[in-house]
Amino acid sequence: MSGVFISYRRDDQAGFAGRLADVLAATFGADNVFRDIEDIHPGEDFVVAIEKQLAAVDVMLVMIGPVWLTVSRNGIRRLDEPDDFVRREIEAGLKSGKTVLPVLVGGAAMPAEKDLPASMAALARRQSFILSDSGWTSDVARLVEVIKPYFPASRRPARHSGLLWWLIALAVSVWLVVALTGNWPGRSSDEAKPGSSELAQSLSGHWVATVKYDWGAEHAERFELRPENGEVHGTASYLRVARTVEQGVIKGEQLNFVTHSQETVGGAPGREVTHRYRAVLKAGELHFVLESGGGYSVHPPVEFVARREAGR
Repeated sequence: MSGVFISYRRDDQAGFAGRLADVLAATFGADNVFRDIEDIHPGEDFVVAIEKQLAAVDVMLVMIGPVWLTVSRNGIRRLDEPDDFVRREIEAGLKSGKTVLPVLVGGAAMPAEKDLPASMAALARRQSFILSDSGWTSDVARLVEVIKPYFPASRRPARHSGLLWWLIALAVSVWLVVALTGNWPGRSSDEAKPGSSELAQSLSGHWVATVKYDWGAEHAERFELRPENGEVHGTASYLRVARTVEQGVIKGEQLNFVTHSQETVGGAPGREVTHRYRAVLKAGELHFVLESGGGYSVHPPVEFVARREAGR
């Protein structure tokens, strides 16, 4: 079997790992890409599953983000714990003699040998590969070319598969346009889409949520939503500062929108952070997932529930 194993720290590069895994799965096939969060089944022994998969693949990608080296638990650096899963993955990969490729994301720098446990110090001597935020698409394309030689020609996607994927994507795009406009064959465009107006009315108003961010801070965040003709306007606070809702849209039963903020570190110039919100209305509550990216730091998705603000 030829395959790719993606090692990553959930507290550091979960979002990057997911994006990369999607591209690699589309290129080499889902069965040839292993990422623990998706590929280990409930009740399965984590260590046994990891070691079994490492034995079956040819390439290990070690994703390193800004806090990969320093993230700690109970005052102890995770990498210094002998039973740390990321450490065990890398140790096993290095011992296997297979290709181990460090992949730097989020502006991270390659760690030095002195900063790593002796059992995995050899990682610092491996040639690294950078995936930048601004050049993500082209960088990933180059990474795919680096990985391709490890896959026998018989296991690579057929040449016509690109056309097939293009046709599938086109069909999906047409379906989405039809679904959003309501112009189904044989149906009058004047017919109201069932449920959409009711959902918009349910979303309209003021909402409040207690959001606990990954670095431990907890804030009461407020949302003022104004749905209009399938779009959503208003404000959503981040760190208790109201931000303008952009690209707000209702898709089926889901609400999606974007806000922006600035992140500064020391005397460095500020970087724009994009906050992507998606929510589903359940039993009168908005169940949100927030993903933020583009700043100096990397954050895992945050989940929270918003309720109508009392008296509003």
